[in-house]
Amino acid sequence: MKTNIKHAMWLLTLAATSIFVACSDGDDPEVVVDKTELNATIQEATDLLANSQEGTAEGQFQLGAKAELQTAVDLAQQVSDSETVTQVQVDNANTALEQAIVTFEGKEVVAIEPDALVGHWTFDEGTGSSTTDYSGNERDGTLSAGHANWGAGTPEWVTDRYGNAAKALHFDKGANVEIPYATALNPQQMSITLWVKGDVVDPIWANNYMISMNRWNGYKFQLQEANKAFMTVKANVDGNPVYYDRDNESPTLDQDVWYHLAVTFGGGEMTFYINGTEVKKWDNTPGTAISIADAPVNLTIGQDLPTGTYSSDDTSPYYVDWGGYFKGTLDEIRIYNKVLSATQVGSIYDLEKPLD
Repeated sequence: MKTNIKHAMWLLTLAATSIFVACSDGDDPEVVVDKTELNATIQEATDLLANSQEGTAEGQFQLGAKAELQTAVDLAQQVSDSETVTQVQVDNANTALEQAIVTFEGKEVVAIEPDALVGHWTFDEGTGSSTTDYSGNERDGTLSAGHANWGAGTPEWVTDRYGNAAKALHFDKGANVEIPYATALNPQQMSITLWVKGDVVDPIWANNYMISMNRWNGYKFQLQEANKAFMTVKANVDGNPVYYDRDNESPTLDQDVWYHLAVTFGGGEMTFYINGTEVKKWDNTPGTAISIADAPVNLTIGQDLPTGTYSSDDTSPYYVDWGGYFKGTLDEIRIYNKVLSATQVGSIYDLEKPLD
């Protein structure tokens, strides 16, 4: 979409600026330029702008979408108003505006099916040893102490991104939230969204597990030593297990700063978002996420495994020395059983972000 709108704007700008250098020779026969189609497209875009609204609700459009389309309309109108443009310039302007309309329509907020949300933990309780699943599926989490190897830390209620006291959870030394395994939390394709503020550490902590289902033998979403969002999925590709390790590539994240992170997996792609904006799409991840139902491991937030699952046996897939835990604050974690669109991810961010 970004490429399309940039290309459309380039065509429109080229057409609009060209009219100022176009000229005609008085001896040349008059050339009739037909602007009927362009004017109709301008009217279509104008009507679309007049009857659309930006926001996060279904049927609305992403913030900033109307301004982009209005710019395209203004450039097309310059071409239409000129008496020196050629038919080629008019046709190019019409094509570019049609492309801008398609891009705008692609930014309409599409509702996410209610049953696609398989887990949603807001960490708003502020006290106690459990956190409610607001997806309606009753997959509540239990606040648990980390493994002794990490220091047996426990989650702490802290200030959230809005400045509200005790409305987020801070994790360190293995502190975690454990959620009972359910096949619904182990979907073949998925999307994870959350808010994160990593602690200031030097050197930057590797294996910074935000959310994990059986480490790399299921899926895990974490920050790595480069301080980028990092996702691992064990996938089934034509009956064969394949491990996908991907990150957001760019940019790196600052410490002690709130970010909204999202990652989607499915349809051969893994896509990363930061603050509602797509930053990296990998298109080399075919297959579906593997099921661990035959040997289930509970979902864990803040540590790579449930504390009671670790083993001191270095031949075990649960060997503790291979583990890790999160250092920082997490909030508003959602898991979906589908690949969310860029518009849907952007809508979640717009809904949850702090006011300016």
